[in-house]
Amino acid sequence: MKYPEVAFEPFFSWVNRPRIMYSPGLRSEVGFEMAQLGGTKVVIYTDKGLVGAGVAQMVIDAVRNSELELVGVFDSILQDARIDIINDGARFYRENGADCLIALGGGSVMDTAKAVNILIGGGEDDFTPLAAQAALWDGAKQLPPHIAFPTTAGTGCEITNAMVVLDVDAHAKLSVTHPYCNSDIAMLDPELMVKLPAKITAFTGMDALTHAVEGTTSTSAQPISDALCLHAIRLIFKYLPLAVKEPENIDARGHMLLASCIAGMGFVNSLTGAVHALAHALGGKYGIPHGLANAILLPHVMDFNVSERPERFMMIADAMGIPVDGKDPEAAGRLAVQAVKDLLKEVGLTQTLKDFGVPADREALKPLVELAAGDGQISYNPRYCEEEDILNLYLNAL
Repeated sequence: MKYPEVAFEPFFSWVNRPRIMYSPGLRSEVGFEMAQLGGTKVVIYTDKGLVGAGVAQMVIDAVRNSELELVGVFDSILQDARIDIINDGARFYRENGADCLIALGGGSVMDTAKAVNILIGGGEDDFTPLAAQAALWDGAKQLPPHIAFPTTAGTGCEITNAMVVLDVDAHAKLSVTHPYCNSDIAMLDPELMVKLPAKITAFTGMDALTHAVEGTTSTSAQPISDALCLHAIRLIFKYLPLAVKEPENIDARGHMLLASCIAGMGFVNSLTGAVHALAHALGGKYGIPHGLANAILLPHVMDFNVSERPERFMMIADAMGIPVDGKDPEAAGRLAVQAVKDLLKEVGLTQTLKDFGVPADREALKPLVELAAGDGQISYNPRYCEEEDILNLYLNAL
Protein backbone atom coordinates (compact mmCIF):
# COMPACT_ATOMS: atom_id res chain seq x y z
CA MET A 1 0.00 0.00 0.00
CA LYS A 2 1.19 3.51 -0.76
CA TYR A 3 1.49 5.36 2.55
CA PRO A 4 -1.37 7.90 2.77
CA GLU A 5 -1.15 11.48 3.95
CA VAL A 6 -1.87 11.34 7.70
CA ALA A 7 -1.79 14.29 10.06
CA PHE A 8 -0.29 14.44 13.53
CA GLU A 9 0.29 17.18 16.08
CA PRO A 10 3.43 19.23 15.27
CA PHE A 11 4.78 18.67 18.80
CA PHE A 12 4.92 15.39 20.70
CA SER A 13 7.18 13.72 23.26
CA TRP A 14 8.15 10.07 23.53
CA VAL A 15 8.66 8.06 26.70
CA ASN A 16 9.94 4.49 26.91
CA ARG A 17 11.80 3.68 30.12
CA PRO A 18 12.09 -0.07 30.75
CA ARG A 19 14.70 -2.36 29.37
CA ILE A 20 13.03 -5.21 27.46
CA MET A 21 14.44 -8.72 27.26
CA TYR A 22 13.00 -11.65 25.32
CA SER A 23 13.77 -15.37 25.24
CA PRO A 24 12.07 -18.66 26.01
CA GLY A 25 13.42 -19.66 29.42
CA LEU A 26 14.50 -16.10 30.22
CA ARG A 27 13.38 -16.50 33.84
CA SER A 28 16.69 -18.26 34.58
CA GLU A 29 18.40 -14.85 34.33
CA VAL A 30 16.19 -13.12 36.89
CA GLY A 31 18.66 -13.38 39.78
CA PHE A 32 21.52 -11.88 37.81
CA GLU A 33 19.37 -9.07 36.40
CA MET A 34 17.85 -8.19 39.78
CA ALA A 35 21.31 -8.10 41.35
CA GLN A 36 22.36 -5.56 38.71
CA LEU A 37 19.47 -3.40 39.88
CA GLY A 38 20.61 -3.71 43.51
CA GLY A 39 17.88 -6.05 44.73
CA THR A 40 18.68 -8.79 47.25
CA LYS A 41 15.42 -9.73 49.06
CA VAL A 42 12.48 -10.22 46.75
CA VAL A 43 8.72 -10.61 47.02
CA ILE A 44 6.90 -12.20 44.08
CA TYR A 45 3.46 -10.73 43.34
CA THR A 46 1.13 -13.11 41.53
CA ASP A 47 -2.30 -14.73 41.79
CA LYS A 48 -3.63 -18.06 43.01
CA GLY A 49 -4.45 -19.20 39.48
CA LEU A 50 -0.80 -18.99 38.45
CA VAL A 51 0.25 -20.69 41.67
CA GLY A 52 -2.22 -23.52 41.06
CA ALA A 53 -1.14 -23.91 37.44
CA GLY A 54 2.51 -24.25 38.44
CA VAL A 55 3.54 -21.12 36.54
CA ALA A 56 4.55 -19.26 39.70
CA GLN A 57 6.74 -22.21 40.68
CA MET A 58 8.73 -21.80 37.47
CA VAL A 59 9.81 -18.32 38.58
CA ILE A 60 10.16 -19.33 42.24
CA ASP A 61 12.60 -22.06 41.17
CA ALA A 62 14.57 -19.55 39.09
CA VAL A 63 14.85 -17.22 42.09
CA ARG A 64 15.90 -20.04 44.43
CA ASN A 65 18.57 -21.11 41.97
CA SER A 66 20.10 -17.63 42.14
CA GLU A 67 21.72 -15.44 44.78
CA LEU A 68 18.41 -13.69 45.41
CA GLU A 69 16.61 -14.37 48.69
CA LEU A 70 12.90 -15.07 48.25
CA VAL A 71 11.25 -13.53 51.31
CA GLY A 72 7.62 -14.01 50.28
CA VAL A 73 5.02 -14.79 47.64
CA PHE A 74 1.97 -12.52 47.67
CA ASP A 75 -0.72 -14.40 45.73
CA SER A 76 -3.88 -12.64 46.94
CA ILE A 77 -4.34 -10.51 43.81
CA LEU A 78 -7.78 -10.75 42.21
CA GLN A 79 -9.20 -9.51 38.91
CA ASP A 80 -8.43 -5.78 38.70
CA ALA A 81 -5.88 -3.92 40.83
CA ARG A 82 -8.00 -3.35 43.93
CA ILE A 83 -6.91 -0.59 46.25
CA ASP A 84 -7.47 -2.70 49.38
CA ILE A 85 -5.25 -5.46 47.99
CA ILE A 86 -2.61 -2.92 46.92
CA ASN A 87 -2.44 -1.72 50.53
CA ASP A 88 -2.17 -5.32 51.76
CA GLY A 89 0.60 -5.96 49.24
CA ALA A 90 2.65 -3.01 50.51
CA ARG A 91 2.20 -4.20 54.10
CA PHE A 92 3.39 -7.69 53.07
CA TYR A 93 6.50 -6.21 51.41
CA ARG A 94 7.45 -4.30 54.56
CA GLU A 95 6.68 -7.13 57.00
CA ASN A 96 8.96 -9.47 55.07
CA GLY A 97 11.86 -7.02 54.82
CA ALA A 98 11.92 -6.98 51.01
CA ASP A 99 13.99 -4.53 48.97
CA CYS A 100 12.74 -5.46 45.48
CA LEU A 101 9.79 -7.11 43.76
CA ILE A 102 8.84 -9.36 40.86
CA ALA A 103 5.44 -9.06 39.18
CA LEU A 104 4.30 -12.34 37.62
CA GLY A 105 0.93 -12.24 35.92
CA GLY A 106 -1.44 -10.33 33.71
CA GLY A 107 -2.56 -6.74 33.90
CA SER A 108 -4.17 -6.95 37.33
CA VAL A 109 -1.03 -8.39 38.91
CA MET A 110 1.32 -5.99 37.15
CA ASP A 111 -0.80 -2.93 37.97
CA THR A 112 -1.07 -4.05 41.60
CA ALA A 113 2.71 -4.42 41.79
CA LYS A 114 3.20 -0.94 40.27
CA ALA A 115 0.95 0.60 42.89
CA VAL A 116 2.63 -1.35 45.70
CA ASN A 117 6.00 -0.06 44.56
CA ILE A 118 4.72 3.52 44.55
CA LEU A 119 3.60 3.09 48.18
CA ILE A 120 6.94 1.57 49.15
CA GLY A 121 8.97 4.20 47.33
CA GLY A 122 6.96 7.03 48.85
CA GLY A 123 6.78 5.59 52.36
CA GLU A 124 2.98 5.57 52.29
CA ASP A 125 0.38 3.04 53.44
CA ASP A 126 -2.82 3.81 51.52
CA PHE A 127 -3.18 4.16 47.76
CA THR A 128 -6.61 5.80 47.95
CA PRO A 129 -5.44 9.46 48.01
CA LEU A 130 -2.85 8.72 45.33
CA ALA A 131 -5.48 7.22 43.02
CA ALA A 132 -7.55 10.39 43.43
CA GLN A 133 -4.63 12.49 42.15
CA ALA A 134 -4.39 10.46 38.92
CA ALA A 135 -1.04 11.94 37.80
CA LEU A 136 1.75 11.29 40.31
CA TRP A 137 4.53 13.23 38.58
CA ASP A 138 5.35 16.16 40.86
CA GLY A 139 8.38 15.23 42.94
CA ALA A 140 8.32 11.63 41.70
CA LYS A 141 11.43 9.61 42.51
CA GLN A 142 12.92 6.34 41.34
CA LEU A 143 11.27 3.34 42.99
CA PRO A 144 12.73 0.08 44.40
CA PRO A 145 13.97 -2.52 41.86
CA HIS A 146 11.11 -4.10 39.91
CA ILE A 147 11.09 -6.85 37.28
CA ALA A 148 7.92 -7.92 35.45
CA PHE A 149 7.11 -11.27 33.83
CA PRO A 150 3.85 -10.89 31.86
CA THR A 151 1.88 -14.13 31.60
CA THR A 152 -0.75 -12.79 29.21
CA ALA A 153 -0.19 -11.14 25.85
CA GLY A 154 -2.59 -8.27 26.14
CA THR A 155 -2.08 -5.38 28.50
CA GLY A 156 1.51 -4.28 27.87
CA CYS A 157 1.50 -3.26 31.56
CA GLU A 158 5.11 -4.38 31.93
CA ILE A 159 6.29 -1.28 30.06
CA THR A 160 3.55 1.33 30.54
CA ASN A 161 3.90 4.17 33.03
CA ALA A 162 0.20 3.97 33.86
CA MET A 163 -2.08 1.64 35.78
CA VAL A 164 -5.82 1.21 36.29
CA VAL A 165 -6.93 0.60 39.87
CA LEU A 166 -10.36 -0.38 41.18
CA ASP A 167 -12.10 1.58 43.91
CA VAL A 168 -14.31 -1.24 45.18
CA ASP A 169 -16.60 1.01 47.22
CA ALA A 170 -17.27 3.41 44.34
CA HIS A 171 -17.43 0.63 41.70
CA ALA A 172 -15.13 2.77 39.57
CA LYS A 173 -11.84 2.22 37.78
CA LEU A 174 -9.30 5.02 38.08
CA SER A 175 -6.35 5.64 35.76
CA VAL A 176 -3.11 6.62 37.51
CA THR A 177 0.25 7.54 35.99
CA HIS A 178 3.73 7.73 37.53
CA PRO A 179 7.00 8.21 35.59
CA TYR A 180 8.79 5.30 37.30
CA CYS A 181 6.01 2.83 38.11
CA ASN A 182 6.72 0.51 35.19
CA SER A 183 9.22 -2.28 35.62
CA ASP A 184 12.95 -1.63 35.41
CA ILE A 185 13.16 -4.73 33.23
CA ALA A 186 10.34 -6.38 31.29
CA MET A 187 11.36 -10.03 30.96
CA LEU A 188 9.35 -11.68 28.18
CA ASP A 189 9.42 -15.46 28.58
CA PRO A 190 6.79 -17.19 26.38
CA GLU A 191 7.24 -20.49 28.25
CA LEU A 192 5.26 -18.90 31.11
CA MET A 193 2.21 -18.62 28.84
CA VAL A 194 1.63 -22.14 27.57
CA LYS A 195 -0.92 -22.99 30.31
CA LEU A 196 -3.05 -19.92 29.66
CA PRO A 197 -6.63 -21.04 28.80
CA ALA A 198 -7.85 -20.45 25.26
CA LYS A 199 -10.53 -17.91 26.20
CA ILE A 200 -8.11 -15.77 28.23
CA THR A 201 -5.54 -16.06 25.43
CA ALA A 202 -8.21 -14.80 23.04
CA PHE A 203 -9.51 -11.82 24.96
CA THR A 204 -6.12 -10.67 26.19
CA GLY A 205 -4.94 -10.82 22.58
CA MET A 206 -7.91 -8.68 21.61
CA ASP A 207 -6.89 -6.26 24.37
CA ALA A 208 -3.51 -5.88 22.64
CA LEU A 209 -5.28 -5.38 19.31
CA THR A 210 -7.45 -2.67 20.87
CA HIS A 211 -4.33 -0.90 22.13
CA ALA A 212 -2.84 -1.03 18.65
CA VAL A 213 -5.99 0.13 16.83
CA GLU A 214 -6.76 2.94 19.25
CA GLY A 215 -3.09 3.89 19.39
CA THR A 216 -3.15 4.36 15.62
CA THR A 217 -6.39 6.34 15.48
CA SER A 218 -6.03 8.45 18.65
CA THR A 219 -5.88 12.22 18.27
CA SER A 220 -2.38 11.97 19.81
CA ALA A 221 -1.08 9.40 17.31
CA GLN A 222 2.27 10.23 15.69
CA PRO A 223 4.83 8.48 13.47
CA ILE A 224 6.60 6.50 16.20
CA SER A 225 3.38 5.15 17.68
CA ASP A 226 2.11 4.43 14.15
CA ALA A 227 5.17 2.27 13.43
CA LEU A 228 4.73 0.27 16.62
CA CYS A 229 0.96 -0.09 16.65
CA LEU A 230 0.66 -1.06 12.98
CA HIS A 231 3.28 -3.77 13.33
CA ALA A 232 1.53 -5.06 16.45
CA ILE A 233 -1.64 -5.42 14.36
CA ARG A 234 0.27 -7.46 11.77
CA LEU A 235 1.59 -9.81 14.44
CA ILE A 236 -1.75 -10.21 16.22
CA PHE A 237 -3.68 -11.09 13.08
CA LYS A 238 -1.10 -13.71 12.20
CA TYR A 239 -0.37 -15.25 15.60
CA LEU A 240 -3.44 -14.86 17.84
CA PRO A 241 -5.47 -17.62 16.14
CA LEU A 242 -2.42 -19.91 16.38
CA ALA A 243 -1.88 -19.14 20.07
CA VAL A 244 -5.54 -19.94 20.78
CA LYS A 245 -5.57 -23.19 18.80
CA GLU A 246 -2.04 -24.37 19.68
CA PRO A 247 -1.36 -23.29 23.29
CA GLU A 248 2.08 -24.92 23.41
CA ASN A 249 3.24 -23.21 20.22
CA ILE A 250 6.12 -21.18 21.68
CA ASP A 251 6.63 -19.27 18.45
CA ALA A 252 2.99 -18.07 18.43
CA ARG A 253 3.08 -17.33 22.15
CA GLY A 254 6.32 -15.42 21.76
CA HIS A 255 5.09 -13.30 18.87
CA MET A 256 1.91 -12.45 20.80
CA LEU A 257 3.97 -11.48 23.84
CA LEU A 258 6.05 -9.19 21.63
CA ALA A 259 2.95 -7.78 19.93
CA SER A 260 1.45 -6.91 23.30
CA CYS A 261 4.65 -5.21 24.43
CA ILE A 262 5.04 -3.33 21.13
CA ALA A 263 1.43 -2.14 21.26
CA GLY A 264 2.01 -1.08 24.87
CA MET A 265 4.96 1.08 23.86
CA GLY A 266 2.78 2.66 21.20
CA PHE A 267 -0.45 3.36 23.03
CA VAL A 268 1.11 4.60 26.26
CA ASN A 269 2.47 7.49 24.21
CA SER A 270 -0.43 8.04 21.81
CA LEU A 271 -3.16 7.04 24.31
CA THR A 272 -6.40 5.25 23.42
CA GLY A 273 -10.03 6.31 23.00
CA ALA A 274 -13.68 5.40 23.46
CA VAL A 275 -13.17 1.63 23.63
CA HIS A 276 -11.08 2.00 26.75
CA ALA A 277 -13.33 4.63 28.31
CA LEU A 278 -16.42 2.47 27.86
CA ALA A 279 -14.58 -0.68 28.96
CA HIS A 280 -13.29 0.92 32.17
CA ALA A 281 -16.88 1.78 33.12
CA LEU A 282 -18.02 -1.78 32.40
CA GLY A 283 -15.23 -3.20 34.53
CA GLY A 284 -16.09 -0.96 37.46
CA LYS A 285 -19.87 -1.52 37.35
CA TYR A 286 -20.19 -5.09 36.08
CA GLY A 287 -16.81 -6.71 36.70
CA ILE A 288 -16.28 -7.60 33.04
CA PRO A 289 -12.58 -8.43 32.45
CA HIS A 290 -10.97 -5.47 30.72
CA GLY A 291 -9.71 -7.39 27.69
CA LEU A 292 -13.09 -9.01 27.14
CA ALA A 293 -14.91 -5.68 27.42
CA ASN A 294 -12.47 -4.24 24.87
CA ALA A 295 -13.05 -7.19 22.55
CA ILE A 296 -16.83 -6.75 22.63
CA LEU A 297 -16.71 -2.99 22.10
CA LEU A 298 -13.88 -2.70 19.56
CA PRO A 299 -15.76 -3.28 16.27
CA HIS A 300 -18.62 -1.02 17.34
CA VAL A 301 -16.33 1.88 18.25
CA MET A 302 -14.25 1.35 15.10
CA ASP A 303 -17.42 1.54 13.00
CA PHE A 304 -18.36 4.78 14.80
CA ASN A 305 -14.90 6.30 14.20
CA VAL A 306 -14.03 5.24 10.63
CA SER A 307 -15.50 8.27 8.89
CA GLU A 308 -13.51 10.66 11.10
CA ARG A 309 -10.01 9.36 10.23
CA PRO A 310 -10.46 7.09 7.20
CA GLU A 311 -6.81 7.18 6.11
CA ARG A 312 -5.70 5.82 9.46
CA PHE A 313 -8.27 3.04 9.31
CA MET A 314 -7.04 2.27 5.80
CA MET A 315 -3.53 1.77 7.25
CA ILE A 316 -5.02 -0.55 9.87
CA ALA A 317 -6.76 -2.58 7.18
CA ASP A 318 -3.47 -2.89 5.29
CA ALA A 319 -1.72 -4.08 8.47
CA MET A 320 -4.44 -6.73 8.86
CA GLY A 321 -3.48 -8.08 5.44
CA ILE A 322 -6.49 -6.67 3.56
CA PRO A 323 -5.78 -5.54 -0.03
CA VAL A 324 -6.55 -1.82 -0.01
CA ASP A 325 -4.84 -0.47 -3.13
CA GLY A 326 -7.30 1.49 -5.24
CA LYS A 327 -9.97 1.47 -2.54
CA ASP A 328 -11.62 4.50 -1.02
CA PRO A 329 -10.06 5.00 2.45
CA GLU A 330 -13.37 4.81 4.29
CA ALA A 331 -14.40 1.67 2.40
CA ALA A 332 -11.05 0.12 3.30
CA GLY A 333 -11.61 1.10 6.92
CA ARG A 334 -15.00 -0.64 6.93
CA LEU A 335 -13.22 -3.79 5.79
CA ALA A 336 -11.02 -3.51 8.88
CA VAL A 337 -14.13 -3.42 11.06
CA GLN A 338 -15.37 -6.62 9.44
CA ALA A 339 -11.95 -8.23 9.85
CA VAL A 340 -12.13 -7.62 13.61
CA LYS A 341 -15.58 -9.23 13.73
CA ASP A 342 -14.22 -12.23 11.81
CA LEU A 343 -11.23 -12.52 14.13
CA LEU A 344 -13.49 -12.50 17.19
CA LYS A 345 -15.42 -15.46 15.76
CA GLU A 346 -12.23 -17.28 14.80
CA VAL A 347 -10.86 -17.12 18.35
CA GLY A 348 -14.21 -18.02 19.93
CA LEU A 349 -15.26 -14.68 21.42
CA THR A 350 -18.95 -14.42 20.60
CA GLN A 351 -20.28 -12.86 23.81
CA THR A 352 -22.13 -9.57 23.99
CA LEU A 353 -22.70 -7.20 26.90
CA LYS A 354 -26.09 -8.75 27.67
CA ASP A 355 -24.26 -11.96 28.65
CA PHE A 356 -22.90 -10.02 31.65
CA GLY A 357 -26.18 -8.56 32.82
CA VAL A 358 -25.75 -5.15 31.22
CA PRO A 359 -29.28 -3.77 30.82
CA ALA A 360 -30.79 -2.74 27.49
CA ASP A 361 -32.85 -0.04 29.20
CA ARG A 362 -31.62 3.44 28.30
CA GLU A 363 -32.38 4.86 31.75
CA ALA A 364 -30.57 2.03 33.53
CA LEU A 365 -27.48 2.65 31.37
CA LYS A 366 -27.14 6.30 32.42
CA PRO A 367 -24.71 5.68 35.34
CA LEU A 368 -22.50 3.67 32.98
CA VAL A 369 -22.62 6.43 30.36
CA GLU A 370 -21.66 9.05 32.96
CA LEU A 371 -18.65 7.00 34.06
CA ALA A 372 -17.47 6.53 30.47
CA ALA A 373 -18.01 10.20 29.62
CA GLY A 374 -15.80 11.19 32.55
CA ASP A 375 -12.98 8.80 31.66
CA GLY A 376 -9.83 10.62 30.53
CA GLN A 377 -9.25 8.33 27.55
CA ILE A 378 -12.42 9.38 25.76
CA SER A 379 -10.94 12.80 25.02
CA TYR A 380 -8.44 11.15 22.66
CA ASN A 381 -11.10 9.41 20.60
CA PRO A 382 -10.90 10.56 16.96
CA ARG A 383 -14.61 11.35 16.84
CA TYR A 384 -16.20 13.44 19.57
CA CYS A 385 -18.55 11.37 21.74
CA GLU A 386 -21.71 12.92 23.10
CA GLU A 387 -23.42 11.04 25.92
CA GLU A 388 -26.03 9.89 23.40
CA ASP A 389 -23.23 8.42 21.27
CA ILE A 390 -21.85 6.52 24.27
CA LEU A 391 -25.31 5.22 25.09
CA ASN A 392 -25.81 4.01 21.53
CA LEU A 393 -22.41 2.29 21.50
CA TYR A 394 -23.39 0.33 24.60
CA LEU A 395 -26.76 -0.55 23.08
CA ASN A 396 -25.08 -1.71 19.86
CA ALA A 397 -22.83 -4.05 21.87
CA LEU A 398 -25.73 -5.73 23.69
